[in-house]
Amino acid sequence: MRRAAAWALPLLAAGCGEEAPREPAAPTKITNPYHDELLALPDQLQRLGVMRAIRDNGRRCQRVETAAYQQDYRNMAMWVALCNDGRHWALFIAANGDTQVRECRHARQLALPQCRPIAGPGAPPAKGG
Repeated sequence: MRRAAAWALPLLAAGCGEEAPREPAAPTKITNPYHDELLALPDQLQRLGVMRAIRDNGRRCQRVETAAYQQDYRNMAMWVALCNDGRHWALFIAANGDTQVRECRHARQLALPQCRPIAGPGAPPAKGG
């Protein structure tokens, strides 16, 4: 018995050494069927869907002039919309279909991604030219 313990102890101790550094795991991409469906729609129906989400979140927008997918943010798809009153909105679509809408001008103070400008018929004229 002592002999078995004598040769097993070095083997057990060898397993206690430092482990090789592990590669960081790649972030998991969550599927978002609501975003995918919106992305597949023609422009007019995309604008209508985005306008509905803006209104469902208690915001005002008579007509969405243009809307575009911008990026993924915290497992949500971020869209940017321009309403006919000149306001830009950020729309976040979660994988379960929940939406959040924020005015783009508030993005910095809310620590959200900055909206990239989008142009459309209701957009204010470009500055400086």
